[in-house]
Amino acid sequence: NDPQFVEAARHLAQRALQEGRGNFDRQLDYITLHLLSRTFQPAERVIAMRAFQDFLNYYASHPEDARKLLSVGESKPEEGAEADSAALTMVANQIMNLDEALNK
Repeated sequence: NDPQFVEAARHLAQRALQEGRGNFDRQLDYITLHLLSRTFQPAERVIAMRAFQDFLNYYASHPEDARKLLSVGESKPEEGAEADSAALTMVANQIMNLDEALNK
């Protein structure tokens, strides 16, 4: 994706991490409400959780890749919890790419 798109996903994920306070369901609700104006249905939620876990496992074992992802764009990334941040950034990016998400 375009660097601005990735950066937007990163900022949305970072805000969701702050608002969700360690609870993936609240973080996912924050993202989906902002992008889709609705929360995910249970089946969609399961898919998003699996994706998050896969991304989290990857970025936890590849911290340099997490740092690279989080450094995309003009703004500076927040420090700490890089694997969580990178994983949630990728989930936000996937949701932003849904046909249902309106991007202008």
